[in-house]
Amino acid sequence: MFYSFVRVRQLEQRSLVMDLQKFLIENRQKLVEKWIAEVIATYSADSEKFFKDTKDPFANPVGSTIKRSIDLLFTQVIKQKMDPAAVNEALDPIVRLRAVQELTPSRAISFIISIKHLFRKALNKHRQDKSVECFLEEVALNADELILIAFDIYGKCREKIYLLRINQAKNSLKKLLVKKEIICEIPDINPESQV
Repeated sequence: MFYSFVRVRQLEQRSLVMDLQKFLIENRQKLVEKWIAEVIATYSADSEKFFKDTKDPFANPVGSTIKRSIDLLFTQVIKQKMDPAAVNEALDPIVRLRAVQELTPSRAISFIISIKHLFRKALNKHRQDKSVECFLEEVALNADELILIAFDIYGKCREKIYLLRINQAKNSLKKLLVKKEIICEIPDINPESQV
């Protein structure tokens, strides 16, 4: 008796999982578009309009990067176990892009959190099903993991930007000091060229 109950429950859970997979296949494009809209909404109204209206990837590289990255991230966030290489491939371009823009760190990666809300809203009427609730928990855990990875990428990008700025300031100061004859520039001597 107990065995048959467990077996029926497993079959019910498999059918619910299949329903979830069917739901994701049927609604994937709509959910991806909503997520892209959430990302684009973090920009100014003019930029938002441009990103939505300009379809040419060469005329709109930012919008193209956002769309490509979100599409790849969606594929990863719905998996039980995300592929680290695919996650980095998807996250790196969009986080790099947002790291050089005038966004705070929290705002730069806030787009990841919105996927949790999109799925909760889309699956709200099915939340009483255990498999749906488990799926939403997995999505939330994956989104949290994406946030941590995004913070690492963002930090490395900002560090590189600051190092470039420091080097640029050093070179500018050196050129100014040479120009004002406060210091003189000593040419590099290559020992092989004197032979």
